[in-house]
Amino acid sequence: MYSASVYAETPLVHDVHDDLAMSPRRVRRRRSAALSQHPAVWVSARARNALRRPAFITAVSMITFITSLVALIIVPQQARRAANAVRPPAALRPDTEPTVSALMEADRQVAAAETALVASRAAYAQVVAAAATAAAADTTANGAPLANSTRVRRDTLTAQVDLLAKLIARAENAPLLNSYRILAQAAPMQGDPQVKLKLDSLVEIERERDSYTAVGGVDPVFVALTARANELGRNIAALAEAKRVALQREAIALAPPALALPTAVAAMPLPDTVAAIKVLEDARVAARGVASRFAHEKNELTQLDAREERARELSSVGASPTAILAAALVFGAVLGFGAAFFAEVRHPRVADLDEVERVTGVKVLGVVRPLAPTPERRRRAADRTSPAYMDSGGDGHQLVYLNVAAAGTSTVMLTVTGDVPGVAAIIAINFAAIAADEARATLLLDTDPSTSIVSTALRMRPRDGMSAIARGAAEWSDMMRGVRLGRDRVIDVVPSGSGAVSTEQVAAVLGRDAARLSRRYDALVLVSGLDQVTDGLVAGLPISDVLLCARAGQTKLADLAHTLDAIREKGGNPRGIVIWNAPDPAFAQARPVEEVEREGERALAV
Repeated sequence: MYSASVYAETPLVHDVHDDLAMSPRRVRRRRSAALSQHPAVWVSARARNALRRPAFITAVSMITFITSLVALIIVPQQARRAANAVRPPAALRPDTEPTVSALMEADRQVAAAETALVASRAAYAQVVAAAATAAAADTTANGAPLANSTRVRRDTLTAQVDLLAKLIARAENAPLLNSYRILAQAAPMQGDPQVKLKLDSLVEIERERDSYTAVGGVDPVFVALTARANELGRNIAALAEAKRVALQREAIALAPPALALPTAVAAMPLPDTVAAIKVLEDARVAARGVASRFAHEKNELTQLDAREERARELSSVGASPTAILAAALVFGAVLGFGAAFFAEVRHPRVADLDEVERVTGVKVLGVVRPLAPTPERRRRAADRTSPAYMDSGGDGHQLVYLNVAAAGTSTVMLTVTGDVPGVAAIIAINFAAIAADEARATLLLDTDPSTSIVSTALRMRPRDGMSAIARGAAEWSDMMRGVRLGRDRVIDVVPSGSGAVSTEQVAAVLGRDAARLSRRYDALVLVSGLDQVTDGLVAGLPISDVLLCARAGQTKLADLAHTLDAIREKGGNPRGIVIWNAPDPAFAQARPVEEVEREGERALAV
C-alpha cells in the first residue's frame, strides 16, 4: 500500500497555471538556478540518491566482499606456493667445509714451496760465493794476479784441449772414417794445413769407396781404399794428439791450472732453483683453483640465501580470519556506496522537488511515498478486493488532482506518462479514483498496447481494447468495461488490448473522438507510453496536459529535462511532475483475477 504526501517544507500555494504561463526565458532562468545550488546541498542530494539504490549497493558490496574474501584467502595460499617455488631445496646448498680444508692445505703447500725456494736460493748463493773466492785465488806462476784476458785465453785453450781429448778418445774407440772426419773438422784443427790436406784425401777416398759399395761385391781396390783411409785417419789422430799436447803446454805456460773449490763446497750438490720455482708455481695454481671454487660456492650460497629471504617475505603474507572478514566487509561496503555515489555524480538523478523544479522549471505537484498497512484497510471487503496500491485519499494524489482539476473546470483531460509504465498507471488510476469520488464520470484509457499495464494493475481479464479501436475493428462502447474502485466508485476503463498499432493511428482516433468522449465523461485520463507522448500523441487532443512521473533516486535529471523539451516540441503541455518516492510496483505479486472476482461477488452478496 502506498501513501502520497509532499514535503512539508516546500510551499505549493502558487497558482496552478503558473507553468502554463511560464515563458521560455523563465524556464531557462530556473534551470540555470540549479547550477548555483550550494555544493554541500548538491553533494547531500547525490548521497541520498546513492543510498536510495540499496539493491545496487548490495550487489556491488556482495561482489566486492566475495572477491575480497576470496582474494584475501587465495593470496596467502598463492604466496605460500610462490614461496615454496622460490625457496631452494637443501640439496642445492654446496658443502664448503671440504673446500675450506682444501684451500688451507693449498696455502700450506704454497708456504712450503716458498720456504724451499728460499733455501735453494740461499744454497746456490753460497756455492756462487765459494766459486768467486776460488776464482779470486787464481794467479800466474810467479804469483801475480791473473789478468782477465789471460784467464779467458787459458780457459779457451783448456776447452780446446778437452775437446780434442774427447774426439781422440772417440776415434780410438770407434776407428771409423766419420770419427776421423769429425776430428779433422774440430775447431782447434782448422788452422793446420796438413790436417786439411789429409781431410780432403780422406773425403776423396771415402767417395771412391762408396762408389764401389754401390756396385756390390768385394774388390781388392775397395780393400786398398779402406786401408788407405784408415791410415789417413790414424795420421789425423796423431796430428790431433800433437795439437792437444801443444795447446796444453800453451795453457800451462800462460798460468797454472785454477785451484779447485774447497772440499766442503765441492761436496755440496748444486741447488736446482728452477725445480723449486716450478713446484711453487704449481702450488700457487692449485691454490688459485681452490680459491676460485670457494668463491663460486660462496656466490651460490649468497644467491640461495637471497632466494630464502625472498621466500620468507612471500610467506609472511597473511592475517587472522576475523581481520580478513572485517576487511572484506568494510571494503565491500565502501566500494558499493562509492560505486553508487560515483554513478550518481556522473548522472545526477531526482533527489527532491526543489531540485527538480530548479532544473526543469516545471512545478512538482506531489510526492508519493509508501505507507505502512493499517487495520482499517482490511475491515471492508471492498478495500480488500481493491488493488493494494489504491490510495486515493493520500495527500499527494489529492494535491495532484486539485492542481489539475481546478475549481470551475468542467472537463478534465490528462495524459499520464513516465519512464516506468507501472508508476504512471498507479498515478493515473488513483487520479481517476479521486475524480470518481468527486462525482465525475471518469474514463481511463490505456493507449500503450506494448505493456497492457492498466489491465495488469486492475487485474482485468485480457481482451481487445484501444488497439482494436485504433485499427477500426471495434467501437468505444464495445471496449469499455466498468471497474469498481471501492464500495461505490465505478470508472470506465478501455484497456490497451493486443496487436501492434502505431502512435499515429492512436492519435488519429483520439483526435477524432476526444471531443465526443468529453461530452459524456467529465474526466478523461490517458495512460500512455513515454515514446508515444514524445511522438506527438497529445498534440491532437482538445486539452494537451501531460503529467510526467519521475522516480526519486532513479530518473536522471538530464533525461527528465530532455523529455519535457520533447513534449513541448510535439505540442504537449507539461502540466506538472509527480515524484514517485517508493519502490517500483511489482504487479507479478498481485492476487489472481479469479480469487479477487470471487471475493468481490461474496462481498456484494452480503
